[in-house]
Amino acid sequence: MKLLSITLVVTMMVLFTGCSTTPEEMPQAKPVHHSSSPQMEFKTAHDDSGLIIPTYLENGMADKDHDGIADGTDRCEDTPIGVEVDSDGCAFDRDQDGVKDYEDECPNTMAHAKVKANGCADFVSFNLYYAPRVNEITPKSMLVLEKAVGFLREHPEYKVRITGHTDNIGDDAYNLKLSQDRAADVLKIFNRKGINFKRLSASGKGSSEPIESNDTDEGRALNRRIEVEVYL
Repeated sequence: MKLLSITLVVTMMVLFTGCSTTPEEMPQAKPVHHSSSPQMEFKTAHDDSGLIIPTYLENGMADKDHDGIADGTDRCEDTPIGVEVDSDGCAFDRDQDGVKDYEDECPNTMAHAKVKANGCADFVSFNLYYAPRVNEITPKSMLVLEKAVGFLREHPEYKVRITGHTDNIGDDAYNLKLSQDRAADVLKIFNRKGINFKRLSASGKGSSEPIESNDTDEGRALNRRIEVEVYL
């Protein structure tokens, strides 16, 4: 009986001590990283090698240039990281001179400007038009002139060359004087709006340099023009 009792005690000790585990001894589950992409884990812009790594949007689409536009709909997938883009994923060119804003040293170049590689203009040419038998430029032309004045105020290094032209109605002497007078009037308008006379020059060429046929009303309207050249 004594031997049996000892055997039972040992058996019970084995059951309660040999097969039990404390909470501290329980194996801990490793945290699972759920990738935001079905293809690869989310990574930052660059890895240790310096290579650009695409991010992934919430819908799992890749965004190689990190601009918030998925590569499948991004029309400019290689835009430098950090550059402001439009809804197509392309960098802005607000003055529409062909040089993107982030590379443009003169992002507010006047319309119609011929620009250098850095986006700065070295030549601007546009026409102002006169109504027939009225010694005033048209309202639309005045809007263009106002924009030119704004550009000249911001860029005091530029000068202005003003050249008057007429249609062929009237004799040559009359048209020559008319073109000179109109060019001089435009020069005065620039000056009244704050552009120094030293930056302005004006001349007239009458009807000698038409750009369209004088046989139609439309052609004559285009020939009654003031050519304005803004240059360095």
